[in-house]
Amino acid sequence: MARIDLIKEKINYLKVWLGISVVTLISLLGWLSSNFDELSTVRSIISLIGVAWLVALVHFLNKSILNKINSLEEL
Repeated sequence: MARIDLIKEKINYLKVWLGISVVTLISLLGWLSSNFDELSTVRSIISLIGVAWLVALVHFLNKSILNKINSLEEL
């Protein structure tokens, strides 16, 4: 497999995980907003940690995808 094809496949793989992460983040935020009054303190803290982790994951995946796209320019 050529190097350019390998990088494209890695980009596609990362895009799948980026989509899953974004959908999970949106779902968690929707759940938090609809159940905010009924949540215990522990669940609220765990949920907010999950939101922060997902935001960081989305940022990392996006940055990784952009780096791989930029590396395609060099080929």
